[in-house]
Amino acid sequence: MKVTPIIGLEVHVELRTKSKMFCGCPADHFHVEPNTHTCPVCLGYPGALPVPNKTALDWCAKIGLALNCSINPESFFERKNYFYPDLPKGYQITQLQKPLAINGFLEIEGHIIRINRAHMEEDTGKSVHTTLNGQEVTLLDYNRSGVPLVEIVSEPDLTSSQEAKTYLTSLQQLIRYLEVSDADIEKGSMRCEPTINLKIETNTGTFYTPLVEVKNVASLTGVMVAINFEINRQLTQWQETGVVKSDSNKTTRGWDADRQLTFLQREKEGSADYRYFPEPDIPPFTYSPSEVVSLKSTIPELPQQVVQRYVQLGLPAADAQILSKTKDFSAGYEKYIDKLTESKDKKTIANLYLGALSEYLNLEAIDIDLSKVNPQHSMSIVQALSQNQISSTTAKLIFVESYKTGQDPLVIAKNQNLLQVSDTNQIEEFVKMVIKENPKAVDDYRKNPSAIGFLLGQVMKVSGGSANPAVAKDLLEKYLTP
Repeated sequence: MKVTPIIGLEVHVELRTKSKMFCGCPADHFHVEPNTHTCPVCLGYPGALPVPNKTALDWCAKIGLALNCSINPESFFERKNYFYPDLPKGYQITQLQKPLAINGFLEIEGHIIRINRAHMEEDTGKSVHTTLNGQEVTLLDYNRSGVPLVEIVSEPDLTSSQEAKTYLTSLQQLIRYLEVSDADIEKGSMRCEPTINLKIETNTGTFYTPLVEVKNVASLTGVMVAINFEINRQLTQWQETGVVKSDSNKTTRGWDADRQLTFLQREKEGSADYRYFPEPDIPPFTYSPSEVVSLKSTIPELPQQVVQRYVQLGLPAADAQILSKTKDFSAGYEKYIDKLTESKDKKTIANLYLGALSEYLNLEAIDIDLSKVNPQHSMSIVQALSQNQISSTTAKLIFVESYKTGQDPLVIAKNQNLLQVSDTNQIEEFVKMVIKENPKAVDDYRKNPSAIGFLLGQVMKVSGGSANPAVAKDLLEKYLTP
């Protein structure tokens, strides 16, 4: 028996516009006092008229273009009718027939994941389940109601929970590069609903399990766990019942993060159940070819392009991936190497940036501060390394210290006695002292030249680490050779 998961993802991304999708209320709702960012439009009062947010439409189109989608020349909004307490109008303004962006793709690790659509809609309010005066109640906060929301729908091209996580991470990274959303899953500004079923191939035929959409998954790890649970649940159910996919047995299941399982919520509705029809209060809108070209010109270099450029510099692909993880992190590296021309020097700074500096940032739990990045400091370090003024260990230390303090790295090295001594006469005195004080090690070397490591270590010790190791080694070999 061969079991192949078939996974598609619907991803909702809240745009960080100043105002909501169809009114002038502030779109910011995170940790805001409930129901303070509302008005007759986003509360669904009778007679209130929506006015589309042009910035939100443009940002939705930019997301589509970054995902290699085509932009529909003419698009329009529709009403999706359903009742839910956090939907004050009794319908959601969204898109079905002519979404803003269609037929794109996102490449992850050499695998093309097709994008069916990226369309514009409004977010719903938020239900808060709590206990008041000993009673379980549901409170409604409409601050989120009407916030611009882009829905990105993939085709069912994913085949594992790990691939789903990689897709979501790549999508999150791309959206953050566009600077249209913080795409924070934990804050709810990026939400994911996996759709899952199984293709089961046996000796007696090929079977497909019923389609399930999973709701309320609140983290990347949660997406993986929920998908894996649902794969196992569907396989067990098929083995016990033999029930297969049909148009009538699509279901929506909720994710219970505490119990780590999905539970049945309802039979999944089709488009006919929502009674879609064109939004009568908003006319169709268009994007001309010149407007699309203009929007394309505002798209920055995207993560995959950054990775390719770093690999062309000679950096390992793994390092290039890490350097491009966020726009600011990449910008920090770019600023450090701005005055460097040699690829080898850019690789040296990449190692320091990904090593010592990243370790410091991680320990402090802080992001890179671009105002503290000084390209002159990286020039000083690579020059000092090439002239054997500092060791690689010293380079790591002064790279971080110069970032923290703003001081010139060579000044730091000098003040801390970290500059290497290359004066042959001075190192010669250290070498003579070590040879005199370590006769056994000298005998060991004459029997086995690889034992020079101990003597070299002693030279570095007596010099306080300041002796140039290359010069010290040459002098040791000179004085130890009969």
